[in-house]
Amino acid sequence: MKKALLLLVVAMATAAQAQVVQSGFEAWTGNLPDGWFGSKSNIAQSAVAQVSTDVHGGTYAVQLSNGTPHKRFTSQPVTVAAGTVYSINFWVRGNGQVRTSLFDGRTDAFGYAPYNAYVTATSTWTEVTQTVAAAVDTNAAEFIFSVLSTGAPDHIVIDDVTITQGGTIPDASIYDIQFTTIPNGDSPLNGQTVNTGGIVTASYADAYYIQSGSDAWRGVYVFDNFSLPAVGDSVTMTASVSEFNNLTELTGITNFNVVSSGNPVPAPLNITTQEANEEALEGVLVRVTNATCTEEPGGANFGKWKADDGSGFAWIGKEIYTTTPAPLLGQVYDVTGVVSYSFALYGIQPRDANDITLITGVEENILSGTSVFPKPAQDVLNVVLPLGGVRYQLQDATGRIVREGSFSGMRAQLELSGVRDGMYTLLLMTSDAKRVERVSVQR
Repeated sequence: MKKALLLLVVAMATAAQAQVVQSGFEAWTGNLPDGWFGSKSNIAQSAVAQVSTDVHGGTYAVQLSNGTPHKRFTSQPVTVAAGTVYSINFWVRGNGQVRTSLFDGRTDAFGYAPYNAYVTATSTWTEVTQTVAAAVDTNAAEFIFSVLSTGAPDHIVIDDVTITQGGTIPDASIYDIQFTTIPNGDSPLNGQTVNTGGIVTASYADAYYIQSGSDAWRGVYVFDNFSLPAVGDSVTMTASVSEFNNLTELTGITNFNVVSSGNPVPAPLNITTQEANEEALEGVLVRVTNATCTEEPGGANFGKWKADDGSGFAWIGKEIYTTTPAPLLGQVYDVTGVVSYSFALYGIQPRDANDITLITGVEENILSGTSVFPKPAQDVLNVVLPLGGVRYQLQDATGRIVREGSFSGMRAQLELSGVRDGMYTLLLMTSDAKRVERVSVQR
């Protein structure tokens, strides 16, 4: 028998399955169900209606109507505990999409937990269970139903909501998150909140990649507006596993912690260019060798280029670093980077100039006698060339040019005053050839 009225029960016991919300939408005040339409609701009151036909049980259910973008229908404030998982169980029918989440006032994402995946309603009552994890202790939390693209006559009808305190956030390795047999590549943990961690292999802007081990299924992309870890940091975090246009990513980062810094980065996994297009390598640091540039960047490529070692091409860049100078057709490279997925394409993302090594190019043999010393250099770099009239660029690890000019003779010196200690790339260029030398400045 359905509940006679709505009960909002703040857990009074320590049992793992303590009930937080129980609602059959039986009691209404005016045009709204008791215990609902909290302060974080942004759906119009006129879009919330009482339903008395074809309910799941009892006398009434709630109908939610909305087009796009999504709108929130939330509970009145309840108490939640940091690090606790809550199970949201409900019945739904109708025409449209619905998903769940939680507002708990956390410091990021404007106080909202990541949303679970949308469920598409049908004309038949369907039971749905989704989970959400609280990030802070608060008595002002609101559980959320988010609705999108509903259609007449039923729109979205929800009934018999039960929200229970389901225990603590589980631990999951990167392999647990990434390994999948689902045909579209989605994570088996999609929509779940987990504790995880790894070594940072790439870091830029509002994202980074973490990895544990040097093998398939061992790397993952992290979207994080607040943390700025460095490559080599060992980090732990609480995160929501989600799919963004079929890219498995970690979002809604809380409890972020740098355990240690300066750790060895997992060794790049040696692969073929064709293998860079495989789901198992998404997020993994990889290396391809002797890959020929078969399509230069420019136009619709938006700075990306193609490389092929004979197995099939891979896209290179430019999510993190734009190859400088741009590769030319026929040039052969060794490329290191993390495997990304966006706009339905996999790609290898070099992190800086040191991840791209020019092996050979058109008529490169005319520069094959080049000698650069000492290594490491201090104040002056000596350059011995097989011919004069060679242009040069000295780039730092980010690709920024710190010195450029021309060597008129076959013996030259490059003055390094003001150049900071670190690894640099010396590009030597003629009209017919290019050569790359790695240079270390250390005083």
